[in-house]
Amino acid sequence: MYRYTLCLIRKADHVLLLNRQKQPAMGMWNGVGGKIESGESPAESVIRETFEETGIRLTDVRFAGTILLQADETVGIYLFLADMPDEQMLTTPLATREGILDWKQLDWILAPENTGVISNLKAYLPYVLTEPSPMLHTFDYAGHQLLDHQISPLEQVIN
Repeated sequence: MYRYTLCLIRKADHVLLLNRQKQPAMGMWNGVGGKIESGESPAESVIRETFEETGIRLTDVRFAGTILLQADETVGIYLFLADMPDEQMLTTPLATREGILDWKQLDWILAPENTGVISNLKAYLPYVLTEPSPMLHTFDYAGHQLLDHQISPLEQVIN
């Protein structure tokens, strides 16, 4: 079992991102999430972490795959996708204890010249938004430099 979750929340052609003010990925735009607590499922963790970081109460999240970050050590992350609940609103930009939340357009996130978005997000986001089956995304790094991204079917799908 992995120790971390990450959630991408959609609203039309925008995704809610967090510009982190601390490590890991300080100063980079990424989804929201965090550590799985004892006794939590990955889905329960991502719902709790999303509320703690954004104030958004998600009730429905879709498991979108896993991310393996391989460098000096390997870190595994459960990836989820959710739609912003119609009855909730989040006006951004919004400064929080974790960083700055903002709704970012997909084309801005995926722009090749955009160096402020965490590198692996640009690689897996198109798959997460278009592929119905959860996939394993494996990223190899040398330091902070992304060397390779591999995509493969997941052997086990979690709920």
